[in-house]
Formats: sequence, structure tokens, C-alpha cells
Amino acid sequence: MNPSGPTASAKRLVSCAPSITDLLLMLGLEAAIVGADERSHQFCPLHPRVEDIGPVDNLNVPKIKELQPDRVLALDSVAGSEAVIGWLREEDLPLTVLHSERFDDLLVDAYMIGAECGVEERARKLVMDLEARIRRIGAAAGRGGDPPRVYFELYPDPFVSPGARNWITDMLKRAGAQNIFHDFPLPTFLPEEEEILKRDPEMIFIGWVGQGDELDDLDPDDILKRAGWQGLSAVKTKQVYFLPESLFAFPGPRMLEGLELLISYLGGMD
Repeated sequence: MNPSGPTASAKRLVSCAPSITDLLLMLGLEAAIVGADERSHQFCPLHPRVEDIGPVDNLNVPKIKELQPDRVLALDSVAGSEAVIGWLREEDLPLTVLHSERFDDLLVDAYMIGAECGVEERARKLVMDLEARIRRIGAAAGRGGDPPRVYFELYPDPFVSPGARNWITDMLKRAGAQNIFHDFPLPTFLPEEEEILKRDPEMIFIGWVGQGDELDDLDPDDILKRAGWQGLSAVKTKQVYFLPESLFAFPGPRMLEGLELLISYLGGMD
């Protein structure tokens, strides 16, 4: 959604999500980024001059306005984004909103960002490169038999898990597995613990929101010892893995690294 038309030559860009920031960097637009969200500063190799505009769900809109951007790029599929995007619109900022729920949205986003920022040819090349990489990764995911049942946990208290309309569910399918909640129509939802146990996952992946990428202090035994979980197939075989948050938390190019990681874990079940 773009009320003011594409930017012919973007000089001042503000990114409101790390998935967007990664694509801007891949498009060679690092010099044009003047502001980025808190998570982008955590996960992306940004220049120190880039201003921190706050968390993705509570962006500092007055600060964004002060940066006098040519283009503000936001993502509407993160919690709390609706109010922030509404405020950005009220301020009449040059806004592009990406709606990214699924894995395949990555290619659309890469092209749209490039077109909006005046580097359409670079965007075409990037899309071709991403498509080729996705094909190469997919070739390594061949599995026979029924796909293993996977529970992916985004948060432990209360339990939060991806549903059908989520890039993580798509990633699991591409890796040769099946999200145990693939039939729940929401992007994310709060499953009852009884339902997790009933669906008896064969593998458990933990990618808690806010945990970051440092996994040394996270112990799979904390999951294996959960009361009432000892009968699960995944617990019996100790198929429980913590995952780097940056590869799964946002629908950007890091999903490809996340897909490779999933394939490597699933290969251990063969």
C-alpha cells in the first residue's frame, strides 16, 4: 500500500522489521537506511549512524518523522503493528506496508521493496537468486514415507504455536515435515496443552519470541521434563531442539538458513 508512489531514487529509508532490513541490505541500499527497528539493530549488520526507532510492535513514530524519510517500510503481520501503521498513515509519511504471512511472500517482498526504492533491476536479480537458492535447498529435503509430526513452540506461557497461515508451517512442509497444527486456520494461536499432547509430535522445535540466537544457556531437558510430556514420541526419543530466533521470527531471507537447519535436523530421523 503506497499512497505517494514509488521513490525514484530513495536516499533516506526507514525499516520497521528485520526481515525488511535484510532485504534492503541485499539490495545494496545500506547507505540509504537512516532508521531501523530495535530487532534490526539486534540481528542485522547496520552502520552505527542508523537510528533505533524502537521495538517492532511499538515504533517511535515521532522519531521516524524527524528522520524525514523518503520511504518507510513496515510489516503488518507482527503483533501490535496495526496501531503503529495507523499512526504512520496519520502522519502522512511515505509508507509501504508489506503483508507477509507465508514463505512465498519473500519473493514478492524482495521485488516490491526494490521497486519502491528505485532499484527494480536489482530486485529482479535478487528474486532470481533467491528462487535458485530455494530450489537448491529443496533438492536436499527429499524424504520418503509419512512426514514427521512437528510441534513448533513460539512461546511457553501461554503456549503459542504457528497455524496454517504461517511461514514456519510452510518451512516445515518444505523441509519434509508437518506442523501438528497445520489445520488451524490462524497465523498463530494459543493451543491447549491437552491438544499438544493428543497430537503426539515426533519432533519439537523451540523458537521462543525474544530468546535471541544465543542458545548455550537453553537446555532441552527443560522441555523433556515437563509434567505430563513424558509419553510424547518426541520426548521418548529426545527429538527436542532450540532454534536461533532470527531464522524463524520474521518472514525474510533468513528463512532460507532456517529451512536448511530444519532439513539437517530432519535428516537425523532417517
